Amino acid sequence: MNRAIRKYATDFIAVVALALIAVVVAVYIILQQDARPALPFVDEQQITLKAQFTDAQAVVPGQGQSVRIAGVQVGKITGVALDEGLAIVTMDIERPFFEGIHDDASALLRPRTGLKDMFVELDPGTEDAELMPANGLIPVERTAPDIDPDEILAALDTDTRAYLKLLVNGAGKGLDGRGNDLREVFKR
Repeated sequence: MNRAIRKYATDFIAVVALALIAVVVAVYIILQQDARPALPFVDEQQITLKAQFTDAQAVVPGQGQSVRIAGVQVGKITGVALDEGLAIVTMDIERPFFEGIHDDASALLRPRTGLKDMFVELDPGTEDAELMPANGLIPVERTAPDIDPDEILAALDTDTRAYLKLLVNGAGKGLDGRGNDLREVFKR
């Protein structure tokens, strides 16, 4: 076998080099797909946080839906489950950001796009409160789900919907071609 390896040394080195390159590329792709929990040799830098919502419509774990604090991405949504009629959204928060989250934190479920690509907007709470423990839970009292416009309109009675329709149509006619004037009014 040694003789065969010496005879085909350049071919052998090329095959080994290609195999190493393939392994490096595969690990890079897996890491970019947020498969960290599946790789035991990667240091876990995230802490789990859960939040109860009355509705978690369009929350799909594994689709890169983010968790943000003041517009900065601090983690990802990793799970959603139903428990006693409430949606439990599981989030993995990066360790440096988790250390600033307090027991009185609140969470809002918001769409990032019109296609309901959801994210969680997290308010870390006040510094007077205790720090949130790992695997902590934000109760439903301090969360708010996404509200669809049809839900608002469905809450109105028939007469109010008709008046609202007249109001919006009248505002559209009254502001036709006067967008600059309206901007100046808001500016003042």
